[in-house]
Amino acid sequence: AFDWAMERLAASGMRQPLEDLVLNQKRPVLGICVGMQVMAKCSEEGDLPGLGWIDAEVKLIDEASFNKSTQLPHMGWNDVSPVKDHSLFNGIDSPRFYFLHSYYFAPGNSDQTMAVTDYGGTFTSAVRRDNVFGVQFHPEKSHDWGVRLLRNFAEIS
Repeated sequence: AFDWAMERLAASGMRQPLEDLVLNQKRPVLGICVGMQVMAKCSEEGDLPGLGWIDAEVKLIDEASFNKSTQLPHMGWNDVSPVKDHSLFNGIDSPRFYFLHSYYFAPGNSDQTMAVTDYGGTFTSAVRRDNVFGVQFHPEKSHDWGVRLLRNFAEIS
């Protein structure tokens, strides 16, 4: 899905206007699932470069990276543990979100990690660099927790 998403973005003619809004005008942006992944420099899932908005690589969840054999895709509900105090998670107690992925986001700078999740090993499940936000989970499928997170994001200026 990584290369497909990058190809679709390029074909849409929206990459330059999007980069202008995000990088020059500093408008907040929230990448969800593969939307977060394309913000990285590259992915093991494809050959094309990502947007490079966050110094990160996207890697396959595998036994070499995690403590035990994992079932792929990582699908279903899982706890999300915020590691940074930020308004994105305001009012969200014991956050649980819906996941569906086989690749994880590996930031080069751990200061950009906002939340982590354990799935046979801990991985970054929410990230931020300035006005660029990403979540590996699906808030749109995550009931009240997701509604609150999207509302919190909408209030970021």
